[in-house]
Amino acid sequence: MLRIGEWRKVQIGSMTAIGYVSNMVQSGFYGYRVELTKVIWIAHGKYLLKKPSPGVFTEEQLEPIGDFWDKLQDKSSLIDLALLTKDEKWFEELIGGKQKWHTVEQ
Repeated sequence: MLRIGEWRKVQIGSMTAIGYVSNMVQSGFYGYRVELTKVIWIAHGKYLLKKPSPGVFTEEQLEPIGDFWDKLQDKSSLIDLALLTKDEKWFEELIGGKQKWHTVEQ
């Protein structure tokens, strides 16, 4: 079973959306509906960061993202995404922890 916060991808028409599981709701007797907050759209090999938008899918429609994050060489895109999704912990991990300001003693 999926957990809230997991990253998944879903095919929507000719595009692929990547997002994180933001909610899960019991649907029917056996199944779940998964709310996936989509943040990245992939079309024709190009990545588009968009305003996060939720969508509801079945668990079967969602696929693991595999090594998607490892393939992105530009950390600035990930930092932008962390800011966009307001994920402070992830942002701190990406920039190497909390920034410390050094003062000069006189």
